[in-house]
Amino acid sequence: MQDHIRKHIQQPLEIHFDQPEKPYGCFSHFSGHPIEVEGERWTTSEHYLQAKKVSGTILEKEIMRKILQAKVEQYPVIREILLSTGDAALIDRTSNDRNILGRLWMEVRESLEGYQPHFYLPPWIVFPEEHPYSLFWRMGFGEDYVMHYWPWLEEMSEDAKKEYDAYYPVPEEWKFEDLDEEEE
Repeated sequence: MQDHIRKHIQQPLEIHFDQPEKPYGCFSHFSGHPIEVEGERWTTSEHYLQAKKVSGTILEKEIMRKILQAKVEQYPVIREILLSTGDAALIDRTSNDRNILGRLWMEVRESLEGYQPHFYLPPWIVFPEEHPYSLFWRMGFGEDYVMHYWPWLEEMSEDAKKEYDAYYPVPEEWKFEDLDEEEE
């Protein structure tokens, strides 16, 4: 995100993930994305992780990194969603391990070709006090923000946009009607 914009944003750029069926749940070890590692297929990342723990492996972070790498290589949609998170902090809310999983996802994200360190919160979250038809959006900082936000959003893959929209649902007052329909 542009530095002159970032310094005015009060909300943290964070994406919390915890449940596989919720937005950004594909980052969970319990997501329904079977992976193949070392020639074996595992129902979830957690299955592989637990099997390695049982066999006495102590390099848990390295195992986790291998799992995440496998997920982005085997599931292009997860890769697209991960890249769309830009430089937002990824936070695993289910862990008591100082967010190791979230930090590892961020490391993997930064290593991917095509990584861009840009993430924009929706305007209704950044400026909740501003009405969508306000002049604020047509001049000054509000205009500057949306001039960066909309092109960034349009660059997202369809799957990544679905995830983003599910995480940040559009409030009713921000749902614009088709102006062509009103003219008829």
